Amino acid sequence: MQLSNLLCVMAMAICLSQSAAFAPAAPRAHRPRHLSNGNIQHQTIGSPTSLRMSDSGGGGGGGGGGMEKAKDKKKGLSTIVIDKTDTEMEQEDVPEEMWRVVLHNDEVHTFNYVIRSLQKVIGTLDKKKAFDICTVTHGTGQATVTECWKEQAMKYCLGMQRQGLTASIAPESKFEGGGGGGGDGPESG
Repeated sequence: MQLSNLLCVMAMAICLSQSAAFAPAAPRAHRPRHLSNGNIQHQTIGSPTSLRMSDSGGGGGGGGGGMEKAKDKKKGLSTIVIDKTDTEMEQEDVPEEMWRVVLHNDEVHTFNYVIRSLQKVIGTLDKKKAFDICTVTHGTGQATVTECWKEQAMKYCLGMQRQGLTASIAPESKFEGGGGGGGDGPESG
């Protein structure tokens, strides 16, 4: 039993010694270079140690994973190129919640001013729809101007506030009914 273990270890040692990954490095020659200020700079001549551990061919085992070494013919320089593979993380597609832009009644601005301001801030809003929003806001105290993603809702809200209007945003889940009506407000409670 001991003899078979010894033979197995010796066979592995022979394989490893013949493998290019474990071969000794080539000797390097050093040449001193005299600089103009009197100092000496040491320069290495010859090829640097060969890097051969990779997953592709040549034996030597795993690891490395896509790392290659290319030699430049000039002055024994070498370049290491690492292949990068983009691995996309699996992300769950969670739909982003819609947000409502809400106009509040302020008893200060005229209908005409509010209609013009709404059309200016929200370019897709026609005069009839803007008038309907003003009517609902005046009657109930607030109305939904539009529903959109949060980032766009914030832009609309800030634009309306710059016009002097009182506006806010709220997530769609805070409203009853879930429809696109103008007069429903946030749930109380």
